[in-house]
Amino acid sequence: MRLIATSPRCSLFLCSSSQSNHASQVFAQIPLRTSPQFKPRIHQLNPRSTSRHYLHTTSHSYITRSKFLRSRKSFEGYIPGTCTALSFPVSSQLTSSDAPQRSEEWFSLRKDKLTTSTFSTALGFWKGNRRSELWYEKVFSPAVDTFDSAARAAMDWGVSQEANAIDQYKIITGHDVSLLGFAVHAEAQFGWLGASPDGLLDCYPDCGILEVKCPYNKGKPELALPWQSVPYYYMPQLQGQMEIMDRDWVDLYCWTPNGSAIFRVVRDKEYWELMHGVLSEFWWGNVMPAREAMLLGKEVEARAYEPKPKHGLTGFVIGRSRKLACEANMLCRDIGGHVEFF
Repeated sequence: MRLIATSPRCSLFLCSSSQSNHASQVFAQIPLRTSPQFKPRIHQLNPRSTSRHYLHTTSHSYITRSKFLRSRKSFEGYIPGTCTALSFPVSSQLTSSDAPQRSEEWFSLRKDKLTTSTFSTALGFWKGNRRSELWYEKVFSPAVDTFDSAARAAMDWGVSQEANAIDQYKIITGHDVSLLGFAVHAEAQFGWLGASPDGLLDCYPDCGILEVKCPYNKGKPELALPWQSVPYYYMPQLQGQMEIMDRDWVDLYCWTPNGSAIFRVVRDKEYWELMHGVLSEFWWGNVMPAREAMLLGKEVEARAYEPKPKHGLTGFVIGRSRKLACEANMLCRDIGGHVEFF
């Protein structure tokens, strides 16, 4: 069954009442995957401590209101209705900042945090020295960034198109999108984790997150088409955002000049526990000891903490990421002004 809206990109026609009612029935029949229940695992951590005992314990425990479409209710039918217990409790008072993204204050807030956009790098997803480069950035705080020209061009493209993408998402879904510059995990012992979500979705019945991606398509973004499925390497970022923001779903919106697609990713606490163990080792076993050595003027000793390109669990985390990416539902697709809901 399809709901098609034919129009220019930013103005869409209403579908008929019968189509909308049928869409509601279809969406209501689609089962929602919810995460299993987990008992909280709380590790009390002194932020200055880098003891081997803590690292060993951590590693061991983790190994094991729009007028657009009447079918808006159908779209909201995808929102998970069951909230599960947190693996790491998050206070209702989230530590956050409204500093505009990429402002001087925003960069300052991120400097001493491991942010969700770097999680896949810290986990060892990428070839080459990406993990070491991230470590170097966090330890030595270089005055200039370490991005190559291609990566910088891709980032600039995404930044320049983000506002257009968010506007299009709002038109398609009818959701209000609020902005937040930077958020830090509310629990003090996890205060080294931060996130910069592209938008917050405070819509009925549960609150979600909006993450926007504008593919650069290897230097030819004008020819790009929306994804058919979620790239697995975004899963650490998405699951990390849900943990830090204490929200149970993310709408991942892939925008291109030729169309877009929305995918619903739901929270998986077991995946987070696995991922958190590796991230903890990177931060407390590699970054923080090196920082302490630098404070004592011992650069040679600091460099001894440089991490290997891969962690022992990198392959396993990648496998789990692929599985979750395959399970993410595509909610709708917009090609050339034709919006199709699934």
